Amino acid sequence: MTKCTHLGRFVRMVGGLLAACVIATLGACSTHNNTIIGAPHYNVDHALPLGEWGLRKLSPSEYPNMEAAFMNKQGLIRAIDRSLKFISSPSSEKFFPDGPITHQQMLNSLLDFRYMVQTVSSPQQFQQMIVKRYDVYTARGYDNKGSVWFTGYYTPILKGSLTETSEFHYPVYKRPADLVSNPITGAVLGQKLPNGQFQKYPTRKQLMQGHLLQGDELVWFKSELDAYIAEVQGSAKVQLPSGEEITIGYAGDNGRTYSGLGEALVNAGKIRRRQLSLPAIISYARQHPNTVHQYILDNNFMAFLKKYNPSHWPLGSLGVKVTAHRSLATDKHITAPPYQSIFPRAAVTFVSTIAPTTSGTIGPFQQFMLDQDTGGAIRAAGRADIYMGIGPVAAVQADYELNKGRLYYLFLKPGLTPMGQSGSYTESLGNAGTPASATSANPSASHSQGGGGQNVPANSQIFPGAK
Repeated sequence: MTKCTHLGRFVRMVGGLLAACVIATLGACSTHNNTIIGAPHYNVDHALPLGEWGLRKLSPSEYPNMEAAFMNKQGLIRAIDRSLKFISSPSSEKFFPDGPITHQQMLNSLLDFRYMVQTVSSPQQFQQMIVKRYDVYTARGYDNKGSVWFTGYYTPILKGSLTETSEFHYPVYKRPADLVSNPITGAVLGQKLPNGQFQKYPTRKQLMQGHLLQGDELVWFKSELDAYIAEVQGSAKVQLPSGEEITIGYAGDNGRTYSGLGEALVNAGKIRRRQLSLPAIISYARQHPNTVHQYILDNNFMAFLKKYNPSHWPLGSLGVKVTAHRSLATDKHITAPPYQSIFPRAAVTFVSTIAPTTSGTIGPFQQFMLDQDTGGAIRAAGRADIYMGIGPVAAVQADYELNKGRLYYLFLKPGLTPMGQSGSYTESLGNAGTPASATSANPSASHSQGGGGQNVPANSQIFPGAK
């Protein structure tokens, strides 16, 4: 039975906080860590055996009905073009084959699906063409039966300062010079010692209590919770006292295991599980700042941020901008050499779950999305995170999205030629309006897409696995 309930009470709960610009909305980023609320109390992070893939191929009789999703196309072409931009870069080829999916098959799938979305006349015809032309895979899920736990994330808008003042004295930090990561996967190698050896990077508590990050402050916020949420979410738009706005985003992390603040408060009996929400956490933090400070220190994970060009932000882990209700974050940890991950990058997905709407109700969410981001707390084949967008409405949607559902991946059958392609795929991308930099022949070059001339980080620094 379809669940449908009004969010009026919940919206009112956050309304005053948003109006006061105090609520710390959660952000989109290269590698984010879901909401601070945390995962459900049962195990959805069941790890796959080493070398196993996160998807299972379905027979056509098992394909889900996608007709309703076909009727909603807002933002879909833009999101597909962003995946095409990633997959057209030669540097993306190193991540394929991913399972049985080759780089060419991924490219063909995106081109063909884009053409179908624009040209097919009816949802019934679209469903028939999917059955005829596509292989559909299901995520194996946390129970190996296809069950996936969906959460939401979004982009925060916070007040901050580039210098410490009496009003702003809770910082987020730049990436430390001694933090070393794999340049391709982003996996943290550790802290580089003077003798050239590596050791595990210090925990949050060790970094903070040892004042090891002094001098690496990036932006200062009004409250510790504002700074904490911007940090673990990996992204924020910051409104400075001068009226200027800057955008900050993920630059790395210490490689430690993330633990949710909300889950810690529930386990300690500070907040009842059924009452757990971001407003509840903010309210508790205001009343008990010292207690919350200790729980924050207990999260061993710590992320580091940097300034981003607004025209390239919010950036997903593919190095392309994420799209509201169209970008999905999944686990990109390597499960088999050389770079096979649990879920393939840039793919078209079909999500079927329950989610909040902008009209204040909760109902069926059946939508085509693109796998374009990575979540530090989104682990294994049973988790996925939906990007909800920017601002107060997206904040409410993301905070409320905690539901079970199904996740499917769509790939054009091997050997089929994508429809509507008369020239090379790079020419097709140009005709589709994708920026010319998508076809750069230099995979390590920094890309500039206008808007001030600031370069996007080189692909080797922002590709999936940045966590």
